[in-house]
Amino acid sequence: MTYCPIQPYSDELMTWNEVDEMYYLTEEALIKRGIPLRSRLALSKASSPEYIINGLLETVSEMIYNYIHDFSANNKAQDCLIATVPSLRKIIYKALIQQAVYVLKVGNLSLSVEDSIRSKSIDMNAVRTLNTVVHELGIPITYTGV
Repeated sequence: MTYCPIQPYSDELMTWNEVDEMYYLTEEALIKRGIPLRSRLALSKASSPEYIINGLLETVSEMIYNYIHDFSANNKAQDCLIATVPSLRKIIYKALIQQAVYVLKVGNLSLSVEDSIRSKSIDMNAVRTLNTVVHELGIPITYTGV
C-alpha cells in the first residue's frame, strides 16, 4: 500500500476531486483559454449547459488520468505524485487544457468502435506535455523504467 500525504489544492483553474482523487479543469480555465463554452451552449439552446460542461471536464480528466495510468501498475503512486508535486500540477493543467481543446474540436474519439480511431483519442500535444520531465522527479510521469 502506498502512503500519500495528499496536499492537492483547488484554485480558479483546477479543482481537486477528493472522491475521484483527480484534478478537474474549471469552467474558468476554459474561459481563460478562450473557450466560452456556456455562451456557445446558450446560443444552441442546450437544455442543461451545467451538465454538458461538467461532463466535458470529467471526461477530459478521465482521459488524461487513464492515459497516465497506462504507464504504471502502481496508479496510486502516480496519483500521489500528481497530487503533491508542484511542477507536476502545472504539467497536468496544461495537458488537461490541451485535451479539452482537442475533444471540443474533434470529439471524444475514445467512444469509437474502431481501434484505429480510438487510438487517436489523446491529443499529441497533451502526450508531449505529459512526457515533460518533472523537475522534482527527474523523470516524466509517464516514465516506465528500464
